[in-house]
Amino acid sequence: MTDHSAHSVASDPANSTTIVEREAGLHRRLTPRQVTMIGLGCTIGTGLLLGSAISVKLAGPAVIVSFLGGAFIALTVMWALAEMSVEHPTAGTFGLHAQMYLRPWAGFAIRYTYWLCLVVIIGSEVVAAAIYCQYWFPNVPSWLWIAGFSLAMIYMNTLSIENFGTIEYWFAMIKVVTIAVFLVLGAALLLGFGFPRIGF
Repeated sequence: MTDHSAHSVASDPANSTTIVEREAGLHRRLTPRQVTMIGLGCTIGTGLLLGSAISVKLAGPAVIVSFLGGAFIALTVMWALAEMSVEHPTAGTFGLHAQMYLRPWAGFAIRYTYWLCLVVIIGSEVVAAAIYCQYWFPNVPSWLWIAGFSLAMIYMNTLSIENFGTIEYWFAMIKVVTIAVFLVLGAALLLGFGFPRIGF
């Protein structure tokens, strides 16, 4: 952030107030537990399950180093976002911060970059779900799974925010429980509890 940008926000509180008021049309209707579980669920996507399997197959255990590097970068970004959210507790989050501290075009670019990323991620998620379903139902064409999961996601996004939050909460809980079960089974496999011991 340049000194000029920081100075413009500090010296023009009316402009900051106008930007914050414009975003006031967005409302916070999710409970803290729903937000927490949705946040956890978003980090546990197909990248962790399907993507990491492909990465480990190609690079072996050394892929953990790249995971740790990525986690450190994500953690520092989240710390910065948390600080800005505490300073400006309003809807609009990082798009609002970019607009306030940089320029209006930066807020526009960040909001639409986020939208584009979500579009790409949703596409990859339904394709990954189709890959999983093909494993169990090899005779069903992939496009049927992709279409079905896409329609289900569109339907869930048409529900009220309370229903959406409840559904997302339980889907996220399934992901968290799945990861916990994987960790327990993996530890049992490494240590030889109930399985032939393979070691580290």
